[in-house]
Amino acid sequence: MRTVVFAAALAALHGCAHVDAGRPVAPSSAAATSGTGALPSEAEPRRLDFQALLAPDQAVTIDNPYGDVRLRFGGFAHALEIHAVLQQPADAAAIAVQPGVEGGRYRFAPRLPAGAIVAPGQRLDVVAFIPLGHAVAVRTERGLVESRGVRGDIELESVSGDIAIRGTQGSVRAQTGGGSIEASFETAPKGSRQRLATSTGNIVLAVDDHLGATLELATSGVFATEFSLDVEHLANREPNKRAHATIGGDGARVAVESRRGEIRLLRRNAFTPLGGTPADQEYEDNDSD
Repeated sequence: MRTVVFAAALAALHGCAHVDAGRPVAPSSAAATSGTGALPSEAEPRRLDFQALLAPDQAVTIDNPYGDVRLRFGGFAHALEIHAVLQQPADAAAIAVQPGVEGGRYRFAPRLPAGAIVAPGQRLDVVAFIPLGHAVAVRTERGLVESRGVRGDIELESVSGDIAIRGTQGSVRAQTGGGSIEASFETAPKGSRQRLATSTGNIVLAVDDHLGATLELATSGVFATEFSLDVEHLANREPNKRAHATIGGDGARVAVESRRGEIRLLRRNAFTPLGGTPADQEYEDNDSD
């Protein structure tokens, strides 16, 4: 199942370099890693694979300024898998990839050498399989962040990229600058305080009638909803409108904020998000073990 998901998420995979728990192993003829974690310059896309056994409840950080990050459910053991595709022009500075533990968290944070800038066509796209119960924080620059079926708390941030969230069984905090946010929630964890925020982008949130949360929405744009909202107009302020809705009980809080974008609050059973799969099927392919 993971092979199918990874192939669908990232195309054009050529070659492999394997790393166990952040430590390079012997290079193969297809690819090589240096002792410093620097990757060789290659014109063709290159696949890199990383694995680590996490301590119980150990959190994960993925900080990737060079492309997209996609999260998937990684099973019931504490095994983390990260698969990446590097596009490395021959004349570009090499991106260093050397994951490891920092401050108690497992950290995957590729970086160019100090002073180097991203070359045209240079990028690194990541798919991470997050095991049950492990919190994960993701950051990108302009890249997409997508979380699907993760069974733990997630914090997603992008400077200007879009964010898409489906089938999460944990609390969600997501923020972007000019990007849009598309999310589908089933039941909010009791007592959680969740947040979706974008500076100028649109937000689409699909929920069930048994969400179990009070939603606090704010924007200077338009509210579009299939639920009843109590709307308050705020003169001389931005956002200039605030709305509240309690859906299925008041056991959690969900803040939905955009300074100028449209906020759409929809029923989940009629919502088809990114990829065209109906939201009510979003848990069906998350049985990795």
